Amino acid sequence: MKKKLVKFLEFVAVIVSLIISFFVVKSIGVESILRGKEEQVTLAMTEDGFPEDHIGMPAGDDIPRITDAATWEDTWQTSFVTIESSNVIPTGIGSRHPWISAYSNTRRGGQRHRPDVSNMAFDVLDEYAEYFLLQIPDGSYILAQMPTDVARKLKAGKEVTMPIGRKSSVHQQALTNIADLCSEYNVNTDGVFYCFNDEWSESHYLIVQLIRIGGCLLMTLVIGSILITIIGKAFKVKD
Repeated sequence: MKKKLVKFLEFVAVIVSLIISFFVVKSIGVESILRGKEEQVTLAMTEDGFPEDHIGMPAGDDIPRITDAATWEDTWQTSFVTIESSNVIPTGIGSRHPWISAYSNTRRGGQRHRPDVSNMAFDVLDEYAEYFLLQIPDGSYILAQMPTDVARKLKAGKEVTMPIGRKSSVHQQALTNIADLCSEYNVNTDGVFYCFNDEWSESHYLIVQLIRIGGCLLMTLVIGSILITIIGKAFKVKD
């Protein structure tokens, strides 16, 4: 009986270690570490190249700031803008990243369609970009999709100058799921402030996931070993 109890507790210890490791590793800004310190982009620099070259990059001092609801309403989808904020409200709903395929392979060799919109609680592999309610300087809120590192700083109450972004369309299915929350905060839902660097994210997606998986397994091994050792000593197990 004692042996079975110890085996069960060891199994629980491994599961607990895996869960702890998953959330710890997921909270680490792997993308920011890989990108390192990047040069701020000025308004003059945005005149050359494609929008994809600048969206998601650090915003220079002369990049136009969205300071109130009227300015956001008048912003064109081709404009390069940024926002200075210290408050964000997660909606828990996200739309699939443009670099994530609409289909995934199944074990039987077939294909499964990935949902266009998902609850972020089920987004284990960072395949979706969450919609946030981002407060702008006049106190009103707009919709925003941003890297998790940026959202984490805002949730901590830090004053953040957002990466360069632009006004993009809102996925209608996602909008349906967050309609009540948007209504509560009187959010303008005509567009979303989108500040992901899609090109960089697509080219580094695999390496980011491999780093996270490796870190999760390593941390699970360490934490699990410690917990199993504690269980062994508590029950005086020799082997």
